[in-house]
Amino acid sequence: MTTRNSARHGSGQSPERSLAPPSGRPRGSGRPWLPELETTIMVISGSSALHGEVARVSSAAAVGLLVAQTLEQASVRWDEVSAILVGSDVEAGLPGWRGATVVVGPAEDAARMWVQASRLSADMVAVLPDSAQWLANYLTRLREPTVGTGIVGIVGGCGGAGASTLATLFAVGTAASEFPVLLVDGDQWGGGLDAAMAAGELPGLRWPDLANASGPINPEQLAASLPRPAGVSLLSWGGDTPDVGGYPEMPAPAVINEVMNAARAAFSLVVVDVGRSSESLAVLGVHCDGFIVVVPARLQAAAAAARLVKDLPGAPLGVVVRGPLRDGADIHQVGAAVGVPCIGTVPKVRRVADILDDGRAQELVKRRKVRQLNGDLLDWMAGHGTPAHAVAGQRRADQ
Repeated sequence: MTTRNSARHGSGQSPERSLAPPSGRPRGSGRPWLPELETTIMVISGSSALHGEVARVSSAAAVGLLVAQTLEQASVRWDEVSAILVGSDVEAGLPGWRGATVVVGPAEDAARMWVQASRLSADMVAVLPDSAQWLANYLTRLREPTVGTGIVGIVGGCGGAGASTLATLFAVGTAASEFPVLLVDGDQWGGGLDAAMAAGELPGLRWPDLANASGPINPEQLAASLPRPAGVSLLSWGGDTPDVGGYPEMPAPAVINEVMNAARAAFSLVVVDVGRSSESLAVLGVHCDGFIVVVPARLQAAAAAARLVKDLPGAPLGVVVRGPLRDGADIHQVGAAVGVPCIGTVPKVRRVADILDDGRAQELVKRRKVRQLNGDLLDWMAGHGTPAHAVAGQRRADQ
């Protein structure tokens, strides 16, 4: 991302500094998808209630906060801040600002905030107070970019959308860059990522093996105990201990919390194939820093995805469209129908299931269009916004 020194200065009254203290300077380079920023942020809004919500979040994250009532007040200090939080009551743009931008506001403004985010090319939307925990985590990573990891949930907007395939390609593609990556199978009702990763015969722990765990889990021991197909650590269901309904039982929330805490400490990226059940969304979704929703390029699928996103925990959302596009639609029409910005398209790959079943996932991620998609997803996680080539408008999702 560009530095604050590249932001254009304006004129006007200086913004008011809040009581939340700044805490230091950047501490070296972060991981590729974590922005390397300073530790003071700014909120632009005329709403005192919103000022209070943001102040509580910034205090929890131990970052400094500047409060500006208007854009004119804000532009004076742009070179001092790492990110700008734009209130839902602000209509003007941010000419000259090139840093991280988050639209913030109350739940009643949520629909308008997505439109505002698109107009401002904002990176994220945070509905407060629902998204307060995510926003605090995001700001904490600005303060300590080398601490923690990114956990992203991949969710199918409808049945058969291809979420497991995307999760697999994203995990394997990122691991190819020699980052430690964990792929988590969160869908006990699905076909199982053991099969998708051709890992059924590999030794190592699966979810049922962890069901009776108690207390903190050592991150290094977790990482060392998991199967590692295609360079990716895998936590799957395995299918050895089905319940009376034919599916493995979801471990207790306390166990899942400990597993995900250990995963966050042990890996640079955790990709969760969340599944669409209310149970998996509740116990695994809460750990995700953001969600990527896979939507086939059909209006019916977009309508189903629009209903799904209302049930997701408060965190940034992006849509990935799976083609082929029909009836002259483009990817942004699909994103608009869902109500979430489109951040990429799934390329058409012939016999993808057969290739994965044969254990050749690493061959797929070398393809240019798969690498392009993975790069788009990492850019979105880094807070770089919608990729420029997607903003320009792609007419074909299967090319």
